[in-house]
Amino acid sequence: MSQHVKTIPTPYPYTSILELEIEEIDWYRWQRLVNTVADMFNAPATFINQANLKGIEVIIASEKPETHYQPGSIDLDTNIYCHHVVENSSELYVKDAKLDPQWCNNPEYTEDNYVSYLGLPISWPDGSIFGTLCVLDTKVTDYPETYINALGVIKEVIDSDLRHLYKENQLLTLSYTDPLTQIYNRRGFEDLLLSTQDLAQRLNRQLILLYFDLDHFKEANDIFGHEIGDDILKVFAKTLKVNSRSCDLVARWGGDEFLVLIHAENEHCVELFNHRMAEHLSACSIKAEIKYSFGYAVLKPGENTDLESLLKTADEYMYQHKLAKKSQT
Repeated sequence: MSQHVKTIPTPYPYTSILELEIEEIDWYRWQRLVNTVADMFNAPATFINQANLKGIEVIIASEKPETHYQPGSIDLDTNIYCHHVVENSSELYVKDAKLDPQWCNNPEYTEDNYVSYLGLPISWPDGSIFGTLCVLDTKVTDYPETYINALGVIKEVIDSDLRHLYKENQLLTLSYTDPLTQIYNRRGFEDLLLSTQDLAQRLNRQLILLYFDLDHFKEANDIFGHEIGDDILKVFAKTLKVNSRSCDLVARWGGDEFLVLIHAENEHCVELFNHRMAEHLSACSIKAEIKYSFGYAVLKPGENTDLESLLKTADEYMYQHKLAKKSQT
């Protein structure tokens, strides 16, 4: 006789932003935004929620007497509207939950009588989902498109604040910039790595260090001249930058070596990054063909690995990559 085994939901991999006491976010502004949305929609409840290790956590709640929830979390097992927004990374508008049986065990509907829900996903700078901005109502609704668009604009303000949270840890100054390639230099990377690691640890996020070394760069310099050599470096740096996100660190480590520190959920991101690099470089109109070897190292949440150790791991991977390429020629 077969036995039904309950599937355990996978937790959202981020630390609660409320536990981090982050000063870079203007919490008062977020409260005003939520209150404004509640007034605009004439709704009893509006929230900013985060998807984190606790489940769906209310970060900001509208300050209305009818609002049932205050900051706190709802676990992964509970069938609530916001789980669907986060899991699908898309807007959800339920005008009347009575018409859809999937909400028959949603306590927001069955216990609190929130029959209508409009929710939009809020994003981290790398595109992963932070949580939701949502409006709930105890009456059936049919919001005009202009209201939904206005909610989207307010959501973008919150997205922007999260980007600013990263930018506060990546202040670009002249002393941190390589003058030729206009990306970070060694000093900039070393200094910003510490704050980036700290932020990633606080948010329980994984980092991957990508290490690039241009193949036959000295020969290209000798054959085509230093001007073309400089062009190669600039094109490669630009290609790295184009294929990175605003929260990633891109640096010229020295000579023909480059580093990229990315926020990544898994190592599959490395393969995707290299695929995009190859596509862009193959389309470049430059005299010398640009080829490179690469290695990488993973820094998981909770690990306190220093840069020297990460570079050693990435360099060992790069050495294997170079051997593999030689065996193919």
